[in-house]
Amino acid sequence: MKKRRNVGIRRSREEWESILERFEESGKSLRDFCRAEGISAESIRRWRHRLKRSAAARFVELASPIPVGEPVTRWELDWELPGGGRLRLRG
Repeated sequence: MKKRRNVGIRRSREEWESILERFEESGKSLRDFCRAEGISAESIRRWRHRLKRSAAARFVELASPIPVGEPVTRWELDWELPGGGRLRLRG
């Protein structure tokens, strides 16, 4: 009898992060890992892309270099963009 895949199982984001971490640490090929886990290679590819994309879009809080309450006479914002671009604002 053929081994049945986990068709229709919904996994959480955390579960997929764990699966991808196990895959990276396994040293196995994608095909061998998926066969052993009963997961489709396409699901691995899709979640790898989804998690990579969302990691790049995470919010980063920046601390002010100027102490609170100090008057601001000049300001400058220098931002490095993906692809090597740079955004520089001054006021």
